[in-house]
Amino acid sequence: MVLLAAVIVGGYLFGAGVLGGGLGGSAPHEEKTSPAAAPVPATELTRPLEGKGFACYATQSSPTTVRSCYRTESDGTRLTVRIATGSDGDAALVEVDAAPPAGIRGQLRPPGDAVSPVREVVEVVGRPLLGQEYAGLPTFGNGVDQATRLSWGVVTFSAHPEAATASFAGSGAPTMPRGADFRKDPAAMAASLGKAGYECDAGSCTGRSSAYDVRARFSATEVAVSALRYDGKAKVTDAELRQRYGDVLRQVADGQGYTAARRWIDGHLTPEHGFVEGDVDGLHLAVVRTGEGDGQLTVTPVLTGSR
Repeated sequence: MVLLAAVIVGGYLFGAGVLGGGLGGSAPHEEKTSPAAAPVPATELTRPLEGKGFACYATQSSPTTVRSCYRTESDGTRLTVRIATGSDGDAALVEVDAAPPAGIRGQLRPPGDAVSPVREVVEVVGRPLLGQEYAGLPTFGNGVDQATRLSWGVVTFSAHPEAATASFAGSGAPTMPRGADFRKDPAAMAASLGKAGYECDAGSCTGRSSAYDVRARFSATEVAVSALRYDGKAKVTDAELRQRYGDVLRQVADGQGYTAARRWIDGHLTPEHGFVEGDVDGLHLAVVRTGEGDGQLTVTPVLTGSR
């Protein structure tokens, strides 16, 4: 007899199906008879992800250790995998998210395929986490929203063409931590940038005497700057972006943190598929670049609730 159940997870309604292989029903409240898979250190998940083209970072070291892996698909889809560990250092919570392509102020990009890359990651991380129970997971595909309880924990899927997610939460797993706001007040950051040749108000600035349209904005959780060419003018140069990115980065980082973040930015001025992100010294950095040379840097604290 097929037992159907539904649970609300992450704002979606997930309909649960039935697992094969004698594992029992898939409703999260049901007990399972199969033993949980052996514990998996987080590094045993990041290594195969890196082999699939992800760049992985030590996002947070305490109180909960979090590693994050990022990849941009050829169609611009942004793929994020976050791995939180328990007190024993083993992977306890894995969150996978595919988001639409990033753009710059009015740039229109067609939506990408979010389902296929998440399906790939589900296999890469699911097999080692779940062991023999992996075979009992429902197929990850378009229009599938569901939650399944196994001996290891709860697996949830949300699969839609433009945005897709998956979560593997082991029994007793911590919640994914979120970072704090910037320590510096947004108005103070804007005022400081105003002393470096910008025209500023309480939360935004424009570049003076620039051959490009340069704009910066500040909030408690996000700082961003963009440089766009004017119609008919020359494309934005790498040198211009380095200068503008550095000006804004100084408002949220200093010392070794600034040096490390600046080094990362300098090495990622022209992302292969138009977008790249990474975590450096407590900051999440995201760079967008168009074929015309227009560029944008967005800086947020790591693990903010907005992502």
